[in-house]
Amino acid sequence: MVIVINEKYKVVLEESTLTVGEARPGFYKVSLAPIDEQLSILEGAVDDLFNILDPATTYSMAQPNREGITNIAGFITMLMVGLTFGILAVALVLYGIGFGFGGA
Repeated sequence: MVIVINEKYKVVLEESTLTVGEARPGFYKVSLAPIDEQLSILEGAVDDLFNILDPATTYSMAQPNREGITNIAGFITMLMVGLTFGILAVALVLYGIGFGFGGA
């Protein structure tokens, strides 16, 4: 028995052997070539996602000579966050000990 998985792409599943193949008029030919092409595209996307986790690399579609840009961007972001919270902490301390902001 053959189960039709996708009518548009003519993909079928052979129930007895659990293999996926391509359907042709009159007979069914089991071939994984169309699925292998899609899997290679997905594997490339997964590899790119894993490379994004390393701050020393760059994205596959990025402009040339952009290696390490996420490392620099992360440093600048954390620098600004640290400065913001530092200034806020100093302001709260000064407010708490009475060097207030407009108090009598």
